[in-house]
Amino acid sequence: MRVRTRQSRRRDARGFTLVEVLFALVVVVVSGVWLMVAYQSALHLTEVSQQTNVALNDIRSMMERIKTTPFTVLNASFPTGAVNGVVGAGPDLYTGVIGGYALTGEQITVTHSPSTAADPRELIVQVQWTNRGRTYQRRTTTMRASQAS
Repeated sequence: MRVRTRQSRRRDARGFTLVEVLFALVVVVVSGVWLMVAYQSALHLTEVSQQTNVALNDIRSMMERIKTTPFTVLNASFPTGAVNGVVGAGPDLYTGVIGGYALTGEQITVTHSPSTAADPRELIVQVQWTNRGRTYQRRTTTMRASQAS
């Protein structure tokens, strides 16, 4: 017959020690925090992607306007370098470009290159907006000439 001592009873005890429970808790908390950060990052990237799509739609709309505008009135319809087409205290020419969607701090700029008198000339359309303090922009170009070739 074997006599059990306190030490042998302690070894035979079932269950987890406090250290094991705390270690498991730390692993669960760190994993949870990591998942929350990944989720927030994915939400932000989705938001930026949606805003980029709106900006690209605005650029396409501006390109269609440029394409259908007669060459002789390009300067008046699309003032070079004017943000949203505003010259001085004039009206905002480019508002509501597509579907009434507006990005936060959206600015649409059309620039004539090399100048407004050049024929042919390159027209650069740029859309700029802000999201959570960061500025984003997209741009594209097209060529226009007084005579189609």
